[in-house]
Amino acid sequence: MSSASRESSQTPSTLRHVMSLLRVTAACGARGAGIDDYLDATELSRPTIYRLLKGLRGEGFLRPSPLRHRYLLGYELLVLGAEAGNGGSLRDLSRPRLLAMAQRLGDSFYLFAHDGRHAVCLEVQNGAYPVGSFVASIGGRVLLGAGQASVALLASLEPREREWILTANRELLQDRYQISVEAVEQEISRFHREGYARGVEGSSLPEFTGLAIPILDHSGRCLGAFSCSMLKSRMTMDHRRDVLAMMAEQADSLMSEAHGLLQAE
Repeated sequence: MSSASRESSQTPSTLRHVMSLLRVTAACGARGAGIDDYLDATELSRPTIYRLLKGLRGEGFLRPSPLRHRYLLGYELLVLGAEAGNGGSLRDLSRPRLLAMAQRLGDSFYLFAHDGRHAVCLEVQNGAYPVGSFVASIGGRVLLGAGQASVALLASLEPREREWILTANRELLQDRYQISVEAVEQEISRFHREGYARGVEGSSLPEFTGLAIPILDHSGRCLGAFSCSMLKSRMTMDHRRDVLAMMAEQADSLMSEAHGLLQAE
């Protein structure tokens, strides 16, 4: 086998191993990950782990923990993460708008985007009445079908892709959240009639509710979704009207600013 062929065959495997080490490090949290954590969670040999750890540290993706012989995620991941999901400056343009909505209306506001079978949280701002959600922080992912943002994203997909995702997520939606695909499909149908999404109520977060709308570009393509989470007791008719109106206003404003930036380039 030539060196080029050997490199080609090894690269995907090496990439998987590297990603495994990063995930183990993340899972160990503030204490950092040690060699035993990596050995227990992977099938890699000790020499291979040390070689990969050295490379990851050299590239800034890992850094030493204050605890001896342990590693934390490196700051280079923060640099990359700052740009992740920021296509067309979506995150940068959304951040002040989410903050304005949170300050004015008091609830928790999120920016979500479609990520395979999941919705990923790209930004969050909390108001005076912050609540929990299916994701704990920026970068958190939730199965499409769980939560109002995922309903808005699903409703904006082509029917064939939406059907594939719901089929793939069916068992996990039921097992994790007690949410049926049939209930999600009913909510998607309601979205197409009324223009906004609600979450499907399952076993998780029973005291919370929310609303979401898609962020559409000038061609009608969905770039993401604005989502609001709140206590059920706050969901009066007037508050729902205000939340939906401000999310729609901010989504239109965002796309106008994004279009202006593209024109200026």
